[in-house]
Amino acid sequence: MKSNLAARLLRIIFGCYFIVTLVVTCVQLAAEYRHTQQRLDEEIGAMEHTFGPGITGALWRFNGEVLGSIVTGVKALPIVIGVKVEDEQGKLLRAIGTVNDGAGKRLEAGPDGALMAAPAPGMLFDRMFSRSFAAVYVDEAGERHPVGRWTVYSSQQVVVRQVAYGFFLILVNSVIKTLALWFIFLYVIKRTLGQPLRQMSDFVGQLNIDNIGDRHFVLKDKGKHELHQLTDKLNQMAGTLRKSVAENAALYAELKEMNRTLESQVAERTRELQRVASTDMLTGLHNRRKLDEVLGYEVERVHRYGGGLAVILLDIDHFKQTNDSYGHPAGDRVLAAVAAILRSGARSIDSVGRWGGEEFMVICPQTELLGAGALAEMLRLRIAAAEFPEVGRKTCSFGVAALGPDESLSSLVARADAALYRAKQNGRNAVEHDTIAQLL
Repeated sequence: MKSNLAARLLRIIFGCYFIVTLVVTCVQLAAEYRHTQQRLDEEIGAMEHTFGPGITGALWRFNGEVLGSIVTGVKALPIVIGVKVEDEQGKLLRAIGTVNDGAGKRLEAGPDGALMAAPAPGMLFDRMFSRSFAAVYVDEAGERHPVGRWTVYSSQQVVVRQVAYGFFLILVNSVIKTLALWFIFLYVIKRTLGQPLRQMSDFVGQLNIDNIGDRHFVLKDKGKHELHQLTDKLNQMAGTLRKSVAENAALYAELKEMNRTLESQVAERTRELQRVASTDMLTGLHNRRKLDEVLGYEVERVHRYGGGLAVILLDIDHFKQTNDSYGHPAGDRVLAAVAAILRSGARSIDSVGRWGGEEFMVICPQTELLGAGALAEMLRLRIAAAEFPEVGRKTCSFGVAALGPDESLSSLVARADAALYRAKQNGRNAVEHDTIAQLL
């Protein structure tokens, strides 16, 4: 989908502007709300001087009619939602509007002054707050007589109602400024950025390898700014590329031929390196790295699809004495001869390799323990019957193990090595089978 840079720039600018406007508006609203709440609290506090003497006098004289008139007058104020008057023992004398009991329960005073449960408050801006004033009568002798307490109740809704008009003006002001700036920026950005970029995009879209450099691009925009400089550079680049096309065509053909030759050489070299990396240079068999790779693959195959897998591990008997008596070159020739016997005697599906030093391994896929044991015995007899240059006859000891259910590669090799060790301990030139896994 094609992206319009001018529209994207406009979205970014006004996205930032909207966030800033939103934050500033919220700060203004919060400040106005706090100021209005403080002013409301001050007005409620001033009622102590305005209505306090009258309420105190009515309580001192037990004049319920005057008390009711004063309480009704207090309740009539826009900032008051309820008034409650109590005597010095805390007994309710008069209540009007919405008040709280001592436990914070919200109550509503009926026409007869009786209190009943008020509707549950809303979740937002419906919390009540109150201010209590002590009613203390001072007689002619200056003696103070506590006669009760009266409480004025207000609500956050009162604050919201007084803030609402100011908030409405702030909101309308922000919306008008945002819309006006949107249209101004929309026109300016599209005129100064969108149209020149569209001209450049149309010109570049018509270029191809055949016509590059044939036409000179002229930006249809007044003034001299960065886009005109970019246009000049674009024309210079197109001319330079035109001159390079012919040279590049000849170079491309030459490089294509060189690449074909190089790919052939690389493929041949890669095959040779792969062979060297997986082959023991002395015997021509698989090396330890390749054997580990084949073992891992075969164990994974058996675990996934089933079937058998056996391993034959063999060691040339008394090979150190051969090296000590005849020299290492003679020992190397013995290793190569044993490798040739193993290669010719193993089956086509088997993998034969040098495990390390004078040890060899034969990996037998799709083979159980008895089949691998028979193959090991045949190889043992062939080696024992062979005549090796300089050293005469040599023998090998064999250890055979088959992969058990859910057995790991390391466990399989360890059991084959243990069987080889037993063959060595039992006199050498023998085949020992590890049957532990078969019994599990």
